[in-house]
Amino acid sequence: MRNIPNELEGKMDLVRKIMDRELTPLQRDTVIKYYIEDMTLAQIAQERYVNVTTVWRSLLGAMRRIRRFALLDEEECEET
Repeated sequence: MRNIPNELEGKMDLVRKIMDRELTPLQRDTVIKYYIEDMTLAQIAQERYVNVTTVWRSLLGAMRRIRRFALLDEEECEET
């Protein structure tokens, strides 16, 4: 875990940067609705007129990208 700061505020800043730079608008919206607005996958799916699996895949892809970029060091992030 090379790129993850120790303090909570630093971690939140890192996640925000990754979300802004590396996620698609749909992935970013899914993460915000699920984790911040506390919506269920079913509620998000209903709002978008898609099935729950589609929302789950969007959320899973977003979380994988956040984890991937959080674990890279600064130079690796710039190379990708």
